[in-house]
Amino acid sequence: MAWIAYLLLPVTGLPAYLKGRDARTRFHGLQAVVYGFLWPASLFGATYISAAVTQILFGIGGLLWLALLVTTMLGRDLKLPFISGFLSRAAAEAPNA
Repeated sequence: MAWIAYLLLPVTGLPAYLKGRDARTRFHGLQAVVYGFLWPASLFGATYISAAVTQILFGIGGLLWLALLVTTMLGRDLKLPFISGFLSRAAAEAPNA
């Protein structure tokens, strides 16, 4: 059920992290929260460059979001570069423990 974290970024990621029973669900919850903040922030920054860059970034971000959703649904773990190690360590321990 880790794929549910990606349905409504980052809204569904937070409950997946906080209530996740296993480390995989918590990892994808955290990753959904991070991606749910980074994607719009990068779109905001791209508006200062040009409309074309914003549209390209929106398209790439949408494809990445869809890839995260589908691969997680299929039982594979697509991980974002640079932050996956930190997120894996954070998800290994339950937040309520």
